[in-house]
Amino acid sequence: FNLPFLGTQYFNGMTGPGYVMACAWGVYGLIILLFFNEPTRSGITELKRRETAALATETPNHAELPATNASESTTPLEDIDEGQIFTKLQHFNDNACARSKFHIFKHATRAMITCMTIIYVKRIALESIVGSTSIVTKNRYNWSIKNVGELHLLNGMIVIPVTIYCGWLSSFYQDRHLILIFMSITLFGMMSLIDVTDFLSDNDGNYNENNWFAVGPKRYILGSVIAFSGVEACESFVASLLSKVVPSELATGTFNAGLLATLVGTGGRATGDVVITVLGLVSLRHILNLLMVPSCALVLLSIGLVSFNYDILYIAP
Repeated sequence: FNLPFLGTQYFNGMTGPGYVMACAWGVYGLIILLFFNEPTRSGITELKRRETAALATETPNHAELPATNASESTTPLEDIDEGQIFTKLQHFNDNACARSKFHIFKHATRAMITCMTIIYVKRIALESIVGSTSIVTKNRYNWSIKNVGELHLLNGMIVIPVTIYCGWLSSFYQDRHLILIFMSITLFGMMSLIDVTDFLSDNDGNYNENNWFAVGPKRYILGSVIAFSGVEACESFVASLLSKVVPSELATGTFNAGLLATLVGTGGRATGDVVITVLGLVSLRHILNLLMVPSCALVLLSIGLVSFNYDILYIAP
């Protein structure tokens, strides 16, 4: 079909998904523009309450607390109205923001940076699995676009039940514990995609088909599904944990932790795409190992990071 100023356009298996998603996002954007209203951010109140409780725990006595008059200095903390505490805390935060243009980086905590790092590494790992599917399967197994699409469809169908299961698990276990479990599952799936026979063979063909230890199509599908499911499940818990450890100063405004998390995730995905491109130029024959070995190292590093900061990721019920 022809479009003004663009000339002849083709709708096929390659371009069709782009047109469909463009129409879907156009309708979605129009609905948001017409009907969306900014909701009340009830989570900020919870964040401030948690920070107030932490401040009361860290302060040994009321004499160290700032007081403007005698009544404030002698009133027990539990008798002070929460609204007054939140108002004063917000006033202090606003003053701190006004003193520095880079206040958002000054308010970043170790727990928040840990979550951001996990998001970045997780996105690189996810891109190494999903983004490389077409180039890996074409060169190893001679897959067509249809075969690649079927694998992505399988991964997409698994996301919903995995997410529901994660929501159920979150009622019984803490986010930090579940992150370690599902990152370990991701590591297992990615390690199953490492073809040890490629380290010992100089075969220039597709893959070492007659070797039982080689990563064939079935093993690739199974490992890809396991790793993809682990990454997607882990994403739910990391996002949940980030919303609980982010300081209240970064939970308001436009340039907040939510935007930072999006930027970090996008940066991780872009990094993964660059890595796939560079490693594809190095060797298409060994690109699977070239991707999986460093990705496994990154996931293992993330597991160590969470374990090292396990105590500071604790959230009181």
